[in-house]
Amino acid sequence: MSDSIFAIARSGLDVERQRMEVIAQNLANAGTTRTAMGETYRPIRLVSGPRIGTTFADHMRPAATRADQEMTGVQSYGVERVDTPPRLVYDPAHPHADTKGFVTYPGIDHAGEMALMVQTLRTYEADTVMFNAARTMYMRALDLGNRS
Repeated sequence: MSDSIFAIARSGLDVERQRMEVIAQNLANAGTTRTAMGETYRPIRLVSGPRIGTTFADHMRPAATRADQEMTGVQSYGVERVDTPPRLVYDPAHPHADTKGFVTYPGIDHAGEMALMVQTLRTYEADTVMFNAARTMYMRALDLGNRS
């Protein structure tokens, strides 16, 4: 049981770190007009969820039969592209401008990304507090055990 508390906290910390990296990648590419492949950058999102079971069959069982399984934290399932329309900016002098003078930039919502960054930071902090609280409780229990 004690290891599961730390494992859950560690899994949450790992997922939120990955989410922060994805947000940073989106913000870093907000002013990018072309990727290495010559396409417009499309924002991405981290897909994450509960870690229930360890096999594909465990995940495919109906939710009612999974209810008795122990939660073992969260995990990331990967990233997916977000289908947001690109932002067009009139700049005929830009080398990537089309024939009408418009440059295509990624459709990244800066305010939305920053809000998600704050939410991610708060979740990371909560996981850190949970990890530290569990560690303090176990250290206190060990201290009490040594006194008797």
